[in-house]
Amino acid sequence: MIKLNKWALSFMAMLLVSTGTQAADVKSSKPLENVPNRSFYKDVFFDCGIGLTSRDTLPAVKMLGLSIERVAYDEMSDASEQNKFIAGDDSDWNGRLLYPDGEPRFKMIFIDGGSSLTHGTSLGEAGRRRIREFYNAGGSYVGTCAGAILASQGFDGNPNVPNYLHIWPAPFCHTEKAKIYTGMFIENKSPLLKYYDFGGDKYIAEVRHNQGNFPGDMPKGAEVLARYDYKEGGKMHNKPSVSAYKKDNITGRMVLCGSHPEEVTEGERRDLAAGMIKYALDGIGMTKVKGYLKNGESRVMDRQSYERQPEFTRIGDLQVHHFAVEIPQGARDVTFNLDGPEGTHFTLAVCKDTYAYDDVADFVSTIEGAKHQFTLPKMKAGLWYVAVKCLDCPEAVNTATGHIYKNTEVKDLLNGVPYTVKVSWK
Repeated sequence: MIKLNKWALSFMAMLLVSTGTQAADVKSSKPLENVPNRSFYKDVFFDCGIGLTSRDTLPAVKMLGLSIERVAYDEMSDASEQNKFIAGDDSDWNGRLLYPDGEPRFKMIFIDGGSSLTHGTSLGEAGRRRIREFYNAGGSYVGTCAGAILASQGFDGNPNVPNYLHIWPAPFCHTEKAKIYTGMFIENKSPLLKYYDFGGDKYIAEVRHNQGNFPGDMPKGAEVLARYDYKEGGKMHNKPSVSAYKKDNITGRMVLCGSHPEEVTEGERRDLAAGMIKYALDGIGMTKVKGYLKNGESRVMDRQSYERQPEFTRIGDLQVHHFAVEIPQGARDVTFNLDGPEGTHFTLAVCKDTYAYDDVADFVSTIEGAKHQFTLPKMKAGLWYVAVKCLDCPEAVNTATGHIYKNTEVKDLLNGVPYTVKVSWK
């Protein structure tokens, strides 16, 4: 069936009248570049693996109602098993973090406290590269204590640690303070205040701190969200306790904290962790188009991830692929086709002026299966967006070592489902 949104009646009337748009105007159209990506499998991937504190969940994530999956191996001897989650294996070449085309599969990764050197080493170059790719493709990153310094270039007198992630473009410094509790001042213009008022005094008391850290340098574009309040000696007082950085419009946003608000189940400390997560999620990368569809030409999306052709690569679980099409003046009987493999499930949507996500699309075909076709007698000339969504996903079961997947045998789901999409008109 084709579902019409709440604007459907007036929109259908608009389709049936001439707009006077010239062909030259249509050809100069460009896809939007400022619409946040909304194509994800789940919200949070929680890395509490080797060298890190193993937790079953994160209280702030639970409070916010976000979906979460985790990896939680303990011993260095399990590094290869851990990295099947992070770096991938034969059943999932990109690992859990990435879709087959290299787009982020989760909205953000959360890495908690422990030993940054141990965990960075356990990830191996392949695992570290996956996390970098995830961030650079638009996935956000939240790190606390070890997870914060792991994102940096290095620490103290060692400004270039090979086993770190190098996505924060500067080294961090250790506070040299263990097993203490500190206060935190929220900066007057901190974006955290968009989410919580922290009792009205912009102060958080008694945040656990154990050999934590702070940025040694604030690179261009970085933000200080909060500062330490600790006057009992040492070098940490008034240094940034919570920092953020977003390289550009394409990457995600990092939010890093040198202490441990992530473990608290209530109150202002939990709200601090929740605010960090919210700010990271508000900084995910932008929606992109795979390319332009041309009249009567089938676009075959069947490449594998290792072929390095993301604009023609297969679609992942619950992923949306976006295309643009320029509908010329006078086009009629505009027909949209989608053809996927038997046993899979898709939707096909179109929208004028913005990306065709489910709740903003002007037309959505929701028939069962992977073969869709509908025709619109006339359409307003200009740039339209076409969205293909794969509805299939694995069943995730939480175990002691993290979430494992069932039913991934459906058309090699984690490595992507091929399909063909086409638009044609008279």
